[in-house]
This record gives sequence, structure tokens and C-alpha cells, in this order.
Amino acid sequence: GKLKFRGIETLSPQAVQAYLSRLKSFHAPADDLLTVYLPSGTRLSEIMSEKILERVEEGNRTLLDRLESETGVVLFYDFHRMICEAIAPPLPIASPTWQLGDNFEVALLEESLSKDYRILILILHAGESFIGFTPDARVFDIRELIRSSVKEKHSKGGFSQRRFERLREEDIAHHVDKVVEALDRVLEENRSIDFVILSGDFQLIGEIRKRLPLNLEVIEKPSDIRVEKTGGEEILRTVLSSRRYLL
Repeated sequence: GKLKFRGIETLSPQAVQAYLSRLKSFHAPADDLLTVYLPSGTRLSEIMSEKILERVEEGNRTLLDRLESETGVVLFYDFHRMICEAIAPPLPIASPTWQLGDNFEVALLEESLSKDYRILILILHAGESFIGFTPDARVFDIRELIRSSVKEKHSKGGFSQRRFERLREEDIAHHVDKVVEALDRVLEENRSIDFVILSGDFQLIGEIRKRLPLNLEVIEKPSDIRVEKTGGEEILRTVLSSRRYLL
């Protein structure tokens, strides 16, 4: 229970490129540098030999197992403990792999981050939601702000509160319908989509997920983006950022 990460930070797409460049410059005279690509839900113990696994400190293995990243993590681990950290990338790691060598294997991550993925992004909040489509993970080709009138939450009790909450739920349902209408237009114009990224209110995310085509790969991301205060470029940069965890 006392185990904690030494630090956690968010890296923008540009910051990740600089970070990987520094990792590439790190070399060791012996095979002391471990790189592990773990898809979501995969643990070190499932893909590595026990002999190698024992060289990773138990506390670090525990911290890594605690990470609940929907896109998976990449571990960069120096057995001399000069570098012990993990990166949760913005898009899913496809398959597990690991390497032990005199440098870190960053090429797979660089390749994933540089691909021209076709991504649909939805930032969902009651009364104000954002839909954006990027054909190259760099700039929005389509972006739309959907606004509706949704009542604020009621703090009083009794019948008045129940009636108010019912009216609020109706407002939210109407807003969801407007989002789905706009979403259908985007999907009709762009049938080839690699990923759908959802962020915002938990209730709205659940409603939209139920109405998305089953063949789309969906990623949920926690975020405090407020679309009325954030431009399209900032939304794209935030959604496609990575998380760095110091073990």
C-alpha cells in the first residue's frame, strides 16, 4: 500500500518525440536495458521468462501491474536503475514483445506515433460536446461543436428535485440525440476509421458507445477538457498525449 510512483507527467506528441530521442542515446556495455511492450491487460509475468523477470524489482513489477491503461504501456528498465519508467501511449499497443540489449527498443513506439491514423474524437459533456475527425492524427479535417440547453443539477430535495432531475435527464437525452445525429453524418462521410476516442462525462460516453458501429475500435480516455474553452488543435494535442510513469 505504500508503493507510489516517483512521478507522473503528461507528454504532448512533440514532447514524446524529444523524450524518445533521449532514450535512444542511452547505451549500456552489457545487455542491461530491458524494453517491454505490454498491451492493455497484459502483465510482465505472462510474456517473460522467470529468470529475466526476477531481475526487475518486485516493487516495480507491482506498480506496473497497477497501471490501468486502456492502450497498454511500454516499460523502459535499466537493471542498474538509472532509468526505470513506463509510457502509456495514446493509441493501443497491438501485441506483446520484449527486448534485452545494450539500448532501448523505441522504434516500435516511434512507428506507432508517426502513423497517419484516421481518428474520430468525441468530447462529451451535457449541453456541449465536440466531434472531430482527423485523417492523419495531426490536424482536424472535420470538427463540430454541438450545443443544447441542459438544466444545471438541482440541490434541493423532495418532489421538486425528482421532477427537476427528470427534466434534466430529458435534456441530456435530447443532447445525446443531437450528438448521434452529427456523428452519423461524420461516419457516413468517413467509413474508414482506425480509432474512436471518447472522453468526458461517464454517462454520455456509455450512451454513445451503445450507438457506435460494433466494428470500430473504441478508446476511453479520462480528461478534463472543456470544449467551450479549448480550440481544436489543443483538443487533438491533449487527446494524443502520452502518460509517463516513473517507477
